[in-house]
Amino acid sequence: MKQAAKNEILRKSDELLNYLDKLHLAPSQNFSEEEVSAIIAKEEAQTQKNYERAIAKFQETNHSLTSPQIKRFVVYWGYPGAGKSYMSKKLIERFGQEEDCLPFNIIDKDQHRDLFPNLFNHLKNGHLDECEKFAGVTIDYVRQILDLSLQSGERSILSIGSMGAGSEFKDNAAKAISYGYKPCAVYMAVNPDIAYLSSVYRSASLYDQIIFQNKELYPRLVSNEYFSRVVDMLPNMIERIDTFQQENSENVDLMVLNRSNEVLYDSRKPHTLNVKEVIAEEESRPLNDKEIININKQLTQIRESIAYRHENQVYAPYANELEMAKTAIQRIHKLVSSQPIQSNTHGQFKFGILGKASGFDR
Repeated sequence: MKQAAKNEILRKSDELLNYLDKLHLAPSQNFSEEEVSAIIAKEEAQTQKNYERAIAKFQETNHSLTSPQIKRFVVYWGYPGAGKSYMSKKLIERFGQEEDCLPFNIIDKDQHRDLFPNLFNHLKNGHLDECEKFAGVTIDYVRQILDLSLQSGERSILSIGSMGAGSEFKDNAAKAISYGYKPCAVYMAVNPDIAYLSSVYRSASLYDQIIFQNKELYPRLVSNEYFSRVVDMLPNMIERIDTFQQENSENVDLMVLNRSNEVLYDSRKPHTLNVKEVIAEEESRPLNDKEIININKQLTQIRESIAYRHENQVYAPYANELEMAKTAIQRIHKLVSSQPIQSNTHGQFKFGILGKASGFDR
């Protein structure tokens, strides 16, 4: 990292933390279990209609398709904020280029925004960090779509998620194999501090769409408590999937990609790499120029979003959101402070493991 770029991020993060410290905001009142149940019950009828409509659309889309030569069941997982949904198209392009396994059905839990249409209204007043309390509303739908996809066998499948997708991979992979699919777990490696800042930035970007484009979305705030649990769980989960893949190497594959869509690990190809070491190296390496630009962009957007909402009292922020933002910024400040100063003009970390493709530009 160049000294000037490092100083700029440290200055900007310090200013943003000072600004947030001066805001005295009220804490939100969390939904009780009874309130959550009441909201779900109130929306149940409309949600069920949306389930049925989505499943009917799925069946229509999958009718009379020619099956691919290889039926892939790909699970794409990693930290919240890693950029999985954004990179999913690149992942499909990669598999399409390497194997005759197109087309894909994409199964993403984020679809619950469409299936639970009034969740936006329930969460917008200081409850945004509670969206996971309603995630169970879509579990049945996701499972139905997955089972229908496996049973129909007309398309390959890309399932996108965080920890749930990783923890359920073994069972779902066994089911997929029984239906003639070849499973592949794809882990998206990214520095956890970068991912956490990106999750806060994602909410700021969604607020812009809500306020200026009148879209009924809702930001997803990832609490420090939840994210810390993810960090603690990941090593054991990676080890379990790695062991499962090695025990079933003829039927199951494991890959690791980064935000530049570079392949860091691929069990399909000859290698002597240890997947945990590959991931650890990627998630702790020095930051490159593109990541520095992204951090600057995200810090600016977070500041502008919170300031606009606070000053205009439009979806005004609450104390819990600010605490998440401050935690993310403090982590980034510490990460950038520890970065070595590079003397070369490019400042790029070079990958020479298994290949590379187009860059991540968010």
